[in-house]
Amino acid sequence: MQNLQAEFNRQKGAVLIVGLIMLLLLTIIGLASIRGSELQERMAGNTRDKNLAFQAAEAGVRAGETFLTQATLPAFNGSGLYQDLNRVDSATPIPSLWTVSQWAANSVVLPVDTLKGVIAPPRYTIEKLAVSAAAANPGSGADIESLDKMGGASEYYRVTSRGLGGTENAEVILQSTYNR
Repeated sequence: MQNLQAEFNRQKGAVLIVGLIMLLLLTIIGLASIRGSELQERMAGNTRDKNLAFQAAEAGVRAGETFLTQATLPAFNGSGLYQDLNRVDSATPIPSLWTVSQWAANSVVLPVDTLKGVIAPPRYTIEKLAVSAAAANPGSGADIESLDKMGGASEYYRVTSRGLGGTENAEVILQSTYNR
């Protein structure tokens, strides 16, 4: 019994120190994993917002292209329908460079009935181009150039659409060139 008593007197608490160090290491590992999962959750949310914005902008482009399938088109004099905005004398900037207030004042609003989760309905503008599609879109390839050769008197339109996702920070602007 005295040997056992002497053995207890010699121990200095090494197990306690090792246990506290292990507990500290486990706490650091736990905090790092929480921080990593929080970052992944934010990245997933941002990807979802960007995807919603892309879908909204795509819906705006499709609505503009559908508008161009009408038998007769109204005059292109503003309110979302413009003559060639790339003219030197044009006071209106190119739609992709517009501010939020210019988009609100100079574009067509698409009803948001089918789009869930977006902060604002998509908007689009249509430009009637005074040049061929190949000249309006340099570097777009032989497909548009062949349309120019085959179409002869075709009219070209540029549809520009702006879509927002679940937040105003997720914005996508898409353009398409339409031959009619």
